[in-house]
Amino acid sequence: MLARFLVVALLLSTAAFALGQDASLPKAAVAPKYPSLAVQGRISGVVVVRTTVGSAGEVSQVEVVSGHPMLKEAAVEAAKNWKFESASAQTRAVTLRFSFVILPEKAESEGETTFLPPDQIEISKRPLPPTINYEHRGQ
Repeated sequence: MLARFLVVALLLSTAAFALGQDASLPKAAVAPKYPSLAVQGRISGVVVVRTTVGSAGEVSQVEVVSGHPMLKEAAVEAAKNWKFESASAQTRAVTLRFSFVILPEKAESEGETTFLPPDQIEISKRPLPPTINYEHRGQ
């Protein structure tokens, strides 16, 4: 957990250097939980949300721009918890992209979350193999 935090901090500082002072840089980026029903249904895709960020850096509004209906709620709930650097006294719009990826059933990892500075997160998850019931019931 500490290692993941350090990687995110390093990526955020790199993004800050690359983007300059005018960009809305996240202080806290929260990844959504991949909805279990979407994993079972092997549903993947990108959800784009537009947030309104207040002068203190808090997200005050979230609006879905595009994305699969089964993934939208998870993205909205995560976006509400993002925090940004308070670079100006005005509210501003920030667009966030949440990529939901289904891994192959034989993937080594059960899933992972990757932060792609400054405004993208990729959430990958391996689905459980299908359950086969060979029990035969009498006719």
